[in-house]
Amino acid sequence: MDGVLIRSEQEWMREEQDEGMLEHIFGEEITKKLGWTVGISIGDIYKKGVALGSSVTKEEFMAEYAKAAQKVYRRCQITKGVDKVVSYLKSNGWQLALASASPLDWINLVLNRLTWKDQLDLVLSVNEHPKIKPKPAPDGYQYILKTLGSAVADSIALEDSNPGILSAKTAGLFTIGYTEHLVEGYKQIEADAKAGSMDEVIRILDAEKH
Repeated sequence: MDGVLIRSEQEWMREEQDEGMLEHIFGEEITKKLGWTVGISIGDIYKKGVALGSSVTKEEFMAEYAKAAQKVYRRCQITKGVDKVVSYLKSNGWQLALASASPLDWINLVLNRLTWKDQLDLVLSVNEHPKIKPKPAPDGYQYILKTLGSAVADSIALEDSNPGILSAKTAGLFTIGYTEHLVEGYKQIEADAKAGSMDEVIRILDAEKH
């Protein structure tokens, strides 16, 4: 979802860094040590903060992120052309799944803005499944493949972050790295192919089909 369907990573960085949310939660020193939060689940951000010495409770942490999510997911830009990709996939008989580490109510903030949300065959919030390890573990993709009855060889993942790419590739999927919304300085690695627009995604899918 983040960084693929929507241009949200910049908005999250604005909240976390420019607006000082992480510093408010963890303090200046721990925030400096956190490093990149792009593609990292909120649960893992919390765990990392605690490991670095924070005493904030999980409830306090989640309350701050929930407030920020209401702003981020209402103002972030939906990726241009994503509806064309959905139309292409559905017209060619693909099943379509969305996997995100975000809580389901955050995901719904985005889904409610999409005209094609009813065409999703599966929506997975890893946050709602304690037994599913978040990215970079392959658990989420393995769950999707099993639930939809899809073969690994017939499945493709579209990811922007390195944890997401590693998750999909560890599950055995051909993985497209989406680069359009990458934040400045983020080095995307190990994708099987790269696309800077949704038109490029369709070209890659066409090539793979043949």
